[in-house]
Amino acid sequence: MKPLRVCWFGIYDPAYPRNDILLRGLRAAGAEVIECHADWRDPNRHRILREKLRTLKDEYDVVYAAYPATMPVIWAKLISKRPVVMDALYSMYDSVVNDRQEIPWYHPRALKLLFLDWLSALLSDRMVVDTRQHRAYWASFPFVRAAKMNVIYTGVQDHIFYPAENVTKRQEFLASFHGFFIPLQGVDKIAEAAHLLAGEKGIKFRLIGSGSLSKKVDAIIRGNDLKNVEELGRMPPQDIARLSQEASVILGVFGDTEKARRVIPNKVYEGLGMRKAVITADTPAVREIFTEEDLLLIPNTPRAIADAILRLKGDPALTKRLAERGYAKVMRLYSPVPLGKELLALLSAIATGQ
Repeated sequence: MKPLRVCWFGIYDPAYPRNDILLRGLRAAGAEVIECHADWRDPNRHRILREKLRTLKDEYDVVYAAYPATMPVIWAKLISKRPVVMDALYSMYDSVVNDRQEIPWYHPRALKLLFLDWLSALLSDRMVVDTRQHRAYWASFPFVRAAKMNVIYTGVQDHIFYPAENVTKRQEFLASFHGFFIPLQGVDKIAEAAHLLAGEKGIKFRLIGSGSLSKKVDAIIRGNDLKNVEELGRMPPQDIARLSQEASVILGVFGDTEKARRVIPNKVYEGLGMRKAVITADTPAVREIFTEEDLLLIPNTPRAIADAILRLKGDPALTKRLAERGYAKVMRLYSPVPLGKELLALLSAIATGQ
């Protein structure tokens, strides 16, 4: 039997976790992947993308518009005769307007983003989303049917985030966060939790990243002269993984935005992939696949974060149990190989009209 030929299409970053995991998984599952790609930083990216797709002359079975998929879906539907699948990991309008609050909803750019989100979702033959909560969000758009959406969870880059051997144990109980400092992440609440625990001996915080909340986080740390927080800037995933291996616990997300309740952040999968205990906000999206057996699920308040860290510091058996059970689940269900098999089965069904 000929392998399924998948045109992996768009202005995607192949190293971004969503794309990297599914690309690795699809290839491991036996699909033939033809990458049709333009650099998102190139001002001519859309023209280049259209020309590359035309050159392929439909010699593939299905188009997978990879994250970020909005404009690639529209071009693919105009050019290709094959089914077009949209990776709907990301809504431009939701991220810019609702989550990051960069512009108000009535701004002309916001309305343009909303229209493009809707048009790409409407035109796509099928959609792949990362949670059931996210499926409900997309289904709220007029004439966009939930029935054409399939959930494939994000998973872990297991070649980067894995249990390390012979890691030097730190004397302190280290709570580590990595990610963008944006409202979704709630990193300001982590800084407030560090303030609450400033008098506790043997507990340290490490914050890796930067973003729109950096000034607010710095103000909390410097304004309270917190000696228990180590701030590091952005760094490559390999360096994040190396430093995170030293952590006693990985901190997830604690934001108040609607998007924070709809997603399972990469860092949750990554922490579990390193066989670390993970503390994160108790949200409907996280509850879709994880329980208290896998994660320490808490309210998204500084006090709850501080209390959770104290609880794990005082209960090494619980910390180890969460790490082991969470790791086993992620590797069994949410690493590239099982996710690639799941995506291949879906794309094969779409290509044959099922």
